[in-house]
Amino acid sequence: MQDFYNRHRKVALMFSGGKDSIVCLDLIKNYVDRTVVIWNNTGANFPEIVDYMEKVKAKVPFFYEIKTNQPKSIAENGYPVDVLPLNFTELGQSITTKKTIKLRSYFDCCAENFWFPCNEVVKSLGITGIIRGQRLAESHKAPIRSGQHEDGIEYFFPIESWSDAQVMDYLESHNLLDDERLKMGHSSLDCWNCTAYLGDSEDRMKYVKSKHPEKFEELKIILKEINDAIKIETNGISKVLEI
Repeated sequence: MQDFYNRHRKVALMFSGGKDSIVCLDLIKNYVDRTVVIWNNTGANFPEIVDYMEKVKAKVPFFYEIKTNQPKSIAENGYPVDVLPLNFTELGQSITTKKTIKLRSYFDCCAENFWFPCNEVVKSLGITGIIRGQRLAESHKAPIRSGQHEDGIEYFFPIESWSDAQVMDYLESHNLLDDERLKMGHSSLDCWNCTAYLGDSEDRMKYVKSKHPEKFEELKIILKEINDAIKIETNGISKVLEI
């Protein structure tokens, strides 16, 4: 940690409010006065995340909030999905027929509302070292690894090799396990209306149903439309396999 900070004049911690980034914030407590804590506010947050970020903002010397507009992005470009029915994308609908819902890859949605805006801010702030809570045990992670350099920036993932159990043990032993959501896999919650990453979202959806039932009912309607779209687009495969 000390060597990393010695190499950089400006360091940023990419902070989502999830359990991994909370551990990282605690690990850098001796260097927090040399760190910009960056949160990407997509405009589709759960109220508890907004409240939590206000508490973090009050505790750290340098807090930077990136603001994007994910609801507007979805309205214009479609809902993110894990399985993409191409005829339901904007291009697909332009060459077939207009559908009741527009869909797109979750890569595109995350890039527009997270990855690209964060990258632009990091460059504008002159950050040369980035700390993230990325771990190898996660089902989804960026291809870059701790210690690698990309576009003039060194990445440091202090808990890269940690297991889920190690993260939970750390939170408990340091009295940081003070929120029910931290027991979930997707503890940062991110966008309440995200319709992707569903293979890892069962506990998240149960949380939404329990804490925000009106949002859950809205999500169910959207997910049913997505499920119907996938069935329509894969119907041809089923027919061919029955020949």
